[in-house]
Amino acid sequence: MTCKLVVFDFDGTLADSFDVFRRCLADAAAAHGFRSVADGEEERVRRMSGRQLMEHLGVPLWKVPTLAVDMRRRMLARIDEVRPFPGAEDALSALAGQGVELALVTSNTRDAARAVLGDTALRLFRHTHCGTAMFGKRFKLRELLWTSRLTPAEIVCIGDEIRDAEAARAVGMDFIGVAWGYTHPAALQTCCDKSLVETFAQLHDMLAR
Repeated sequence: MTCKLVVFDFDGTLADSFDVFRRCLADAAAAHGFRSVADGEEERVRRMSGRQLMEHLGVPLWKVPTLAVDMRRRMLARIDEVRPFPGAEDALSALAGQGVELALVTSNTRDAARAVLGDTALRLFRHTHCGTAMFGKRFKLRELLWTSRLTPAEIVCIGDEIRDAEAARAVGMDFIGVAWGYTHPAALQTCCDKSLVETFAQLHDMLAR
């Protein structure tokens, strides 16, 4: 695989934030009047796409932007509980050191990304798009095509959710799914042409080939 730009998702890909996300979602459910994820439902929910999850929780699509803003605020308040996945920072440094451009596209805030990754790691990203709409990642990827002056074949997207894979496919970019994120590996694999990667070392080797 030859690539000039690697696009990373943040939550569930670089940041180990699922437990914080789950607690914040329960608080948001109580505040906004939709159902939360019940005990014992976690594995089932992790097999859902973003749209399926919203439907399961009873959140109408028109309310998703309001919920997203509230979730960003709640997660930022607990961001000190979130850590990078092991190997994330080393992989970013290695790729940047090899001359590969990096991009970060996330629905979370820049402040959250800085708090988890640190200023040094965040400066490795040539392009950063934070606060992306929950179902708006494909628009940011199209914007990246314009600003980077690259073709879809020169860009690879890395993510942990079905919506990440769908966004990459919509703009013709390659996608590599990670096995350690929000979405259950079996569910994410159905959306990927390539096998999921199990570690950042494996991801680096795949990108370096």
